[in-house]
Amino acid sequence: MSKPPVIAIVDDDGAVREALCDLLLVEGLLARPFDGAAAFLAQADVGEVDCIVTDVRMPEIDGLELQARLRAQGSSVPVIFITSSVADSTRAQAMRGGATAWFTKPVADQALLDALRRALGQGGRSGR
Repeated sequence: MSKPPVIAIVDDDGAVREALCDLLLVEGLLARPFDGAAAFLAQADVGEVDCIVTDVRMPEIDGLELQARLRAQGSSVPVIFITSSVADSTRAQAMRGGATAWFTKPVADQALLDALRRALGQGGRSGR
């Protein structure tokens, strides 16, 4: 039996983290929740994460900065943004940084799952 993909959920909103973790669990994916980008950077081994789902607006380090730091470290882990930000410039910055997908809250479960499947198909741990 193969190991399920590991998805890091990086969001300062506990209810969002819990809902996303529950959704992924039902789909047979392993979710690791982090209450912000600083916590993720301090606690996670990026090499053991297959995809990151994150918010843009978070205290200390926002999602765009998280993405930039990961890319600067040479990580190509797929990043999916789910955010309340509707600014085209913010979305464009995320996509230029290599984001796999961008959703505004609330996101439809199926749309997110489809994006995750695409992201996992293009890399995951072996893609780094």
